[in-house]
Amino acid sequence: MRNPSVDNQDALIWLNLADPGPLAAKRLLQVLGSAEAVLRASAETLQRAGRMKAASAQRVAEACRNKERLYREQALIRKTGVTVVTLDDAGYPSRLKTITDPPMVLYVRGTLLPEDGAAIAIVGAREASLYGQETAERFAHDLAQRGVTIVSGLARGIDAAAHRGALTAGGRTIGVLGSGLARLYPEEHRDLAKRIAEQGAVLSEFPLEAGPRREYFPRRNRVISGLSLGVVVVEAGQKSGALITADCALEQGREVFAVPGKVDAVTARGTNNLIKQGAKLVESAEDILEEFGIEAEQTRKADHENTKGHETTKLAELTEAQSKIVEVLSGEPRYLDEITRSAELPVYQVSSELVDLEMRHLVKQLPGKRYVRVTSDE
Repeated sequence: MRNPSVDNQDALIWLNLADPGPLAAKRLLQVLGSAEAVLRASAETLQRAGRMKAASAQRVAEACRNKERLYREQALIRKTGVTVVTLDDAGYPSRLKTITDPPMVLYVRGTLLPEDGAAIAIVGAREASLYGQETAERFAHDLAQRGVTIVSGLARGIDAAAHRGALTAGGRTIGVLGSGLARLYPEEHRDLAKRIAEQGAVLSEFPLEAGPRREYFPRRNRVISGLSLGVVVVEAGQKSGALITADCALEQGREVFAVPGKVDAVTARGTNNLIKQGAKLVESAEDILEEFGIEAEQTRKADHENTKGHETTKLAELTEAQSKIVEVLSGEPRYLDEITRSAELPVYQVSSELVDLEMRHLVKQLPGKRYVRVTSDE
């Protein structure tokens, strides 16, 4: 019998190694019902079910017969200690699961947390100006300081600056690779990647030893935007990966923001064109926070000194979900899972709403990821 039975996670890893492509993989799983069924299918069946070219279907079918590749990958997973998260796992990022072509498999070094649902991507030119890098770092720092997870591509220039800004703020950041985790690219970011994994996660959908390939980076970019509420582009040429990420964001229904640049700067042409096309012009982290209903720092400081009457007004402005969470937190500090159970809301929604409530100075996060309601005299 062809392809002895494997569990679902191993079957998805094996199919991912065969690399039919994200859309073809989604069609194959939908039509044939499971990764194991895809592994057992003939090239002709793969061609029909996945709407693939004959040559591609034959290549995938041959890869699905090569179990040695799976054994090598399993051994490398054990050796490197990475975590594998598949589409069927509870820990798979809920926001990423909603895109048209979600990765079947994510290799993760570090941790993915429910609160990463409140994420903003910051991307831009590799050959960035000092101004661009300082701007990206400042945006990331200010957003991370407010509990927003920063997502980027660990590339040179703007990406690296965004990750550094989140790290210096003590916040969370996620780096998405266009290569396998065992073939980190660029090499000089090895130390940065280690810091990111300690304070967030470095992840890739590609097999561990996959090297960086030109066609992998557009796929990487859809994951960056897919993980995020919105994408901020800080410096980009007229043809750049950052603009591909912005296109992915639009296709996925995410918000797109752009930082304006000097009219004669090559790296400002892409961002200025985005603004002409309708991207939201942003000059500070507050502009982004306000877009998602999170109040700016100055407003929060004023709220801190408001009377109980003002607090009543703020409470009246909350959504039904936010009101449930505030009511749950009317007593002692509580952990995220306790709030989720008591409010009877999905964990990703609770994580996102808690960020908003913190910005409104109605909820405060305590050490140990516990939350407490802010009283009017605090």
